[in-house]
Amino acid sequence: MVTITIDKKTVQVPKGITILEAAKQNGIPIPTLCYLKDINEIAACRVCVVEVKGARSLVAACVHPVNEGMEIFT
Repeated sequence: MVTITIDKKTVQVPKGITILEAAKQNGIPIPTLCYLKDINEIAACRVCVVEVKGARSLVAACVHPVNEGMEIFT
């Protein structure tokens, strides 16, 4: 398990899941368009982009894995 913060809410989630999955597990909606679990990981539509503190640009929540201490803003 890793501890992350999504929209100022601190949660524990399984290591290795995506930001999108972590948000869904904790009732935080992130819109998607092209995301189909276990079908593709193209992140082409960019509808699910979120801000990650310290990242150089916005990241696609559907393919970006969580890391310990990550701060995410939807």
